[in-house]
Amino acid sequence: MIKEKLKWVEQELTLKPSLRDSNEKLYYSFLKDSGYDVTRGIKELLMDMESRKIPYLDSIARASRKVQEENPHLRGRTWKKRKVKEVVIREEIKSIKYDK
Repeated sequence: MIKEKLKWVEQELTLKPSLRDSNEKLYYSFLKDSGYDVTRGIKELLMDMESRKIPYLDSIARASRKVQEENPHLRGRTWKKRKVKEVVIREEIKSIKYDK
């Protein structure tokens, strides 16, 4: 599912640099480009995600991370800051002990 969105994401990040630091804006752009009625209410949006009429936001976000990882020129201003935070969060998760 993500694989088919990579080309679209790369194109959008190239044409619209303002989308590089916002997965929400990128997702909104995706919905508009795919013909989704973005004037629908949040309840309908969530129901459409649940029924898979539209993909979850995280699939677009994953595609964006992959494209930015492989194409440094498509990274936004906050990319480095997000990467540092990602490492900190990963270490925090590893340190959590789960007691059964």
